[in-house]
Amino acid sequence: MKIAYILPSLDAKAPIFLAKRLSDFFLQLRNEMSVFYFDDIVKTHFDCPARQIKMNEPIDFDSFDIVHSHMFRPDKYVAKYAKQIHHAKTVSTVHCNIYDDLKYSYGDFISFIFSKVWLHYLKRINVTVQINDYLMKLYEKSLRRSTLIYNGIEISEEQDDYSEIARQVSVFHTKKLSVLCSYSGLVKRKGLIQVLELLRSRKDLAYICIGKGEQKEALIDYAEKNGISDRVFFSPFKKNPYHVMKYADVFVIPSYSEGFSLALLEAGTVGAAVVCSDIPAFSMPFCNNEVSFFSLDNIDSFSRAVDDAQCNKEQKIKSLQAHIKKDFSEEKMFSEYEKLYQKLFSGKTNL
Repeated sequence: MKIAYILPSLDAKAPIFLAKRLSDFFLQLRNEMSVFYFDDIVKTHFDCPARQIKMNEPIDFDSFDIVHSHMFRPDKYVAKYAKQIHHAKTVSTVHCNIYDDLKYSYGDFISFIFSKVWLHYLKRINVTVQINDYLMKLYEKSLRRSTLIYNGIEISEEQDDYSEIARQVSVFHTKKLSVLCSYSGLVKRKGLIQVLELLRSRKDLAYICIGKGEQKEALIDYAEKNGISDRVFFSPFKKNPYHVMKYADVFVIPSYSEGFSLALLEAGTVGAAVVCSDIPAFSMPFCNNEVSFFSLDNIDSFSRAVDDAQCNKEQKIKSLQAHIKKDFSEEKMFSEYEKLYQKLFSGKTNL
């Protein structure tokens, strides 16, 4: 098969990483791969031809068997030229709850308008891939040609320089503090302010916050103004940050909205106790035997979840690891995408 990926950029972000992993897999099967992207940001390198394009310049779509887009502009691009595509079958992976994802960045009004526009584009694509049960249910009426493929993970043994984080965790442990840890983009949607609010009421906790983003300064300012900065350490993003969990005590994911969290899978795989918000993206695929849930913006609930994670750590880790191994392996994800591509290649669109 000849397969093309359409991407917003080659930035170091989750949708790009997924395309990279899929590209590597299909290259190994001796398919012919190409990557096209819009923004001149190159932090992820593909082992196949990659070319920057413009929205008003169509590629030769029908020279490919599968054209797979990721995120808003690539979906818009494919939808724009849909009527000119006769041979290629088009696919898009939906990485998020579109409305909620836009709401936390741009507000309700922009989210309402653009989520409808985005869905309009997706309807012009042959098949959409939903990455969890929640998104399948959410879009079952608006995106009828959808299929479910969970994101899968493969843990890399490659490590970064975590020495500064390790030293800081050691300092916290010397002070008899339990250490919470997160790694993500530092944006409002991730709900990280709740961790700092928890530290205000729990003097026995410290926090390692790994990542970068537009909310970082606000989080630092909050910690300083509320007298908890001595129990918070902000680290720049680290490669394969899940390895940090061998130092910390509990991994926290207090998100207001998620499509699906690879970070949760990574942390669970390396043996971390996980606390997460009880949003559907987490509560549908996982259960109380595997992770500890808390209600959003309820700090008492958050506190109880942290205690639960620590008191039942070994049992929860064991259960979560078994679930991840069964349903969220990289091999299973690759197999499902291969089946999808083969169905489309053979002319089957009734999924």
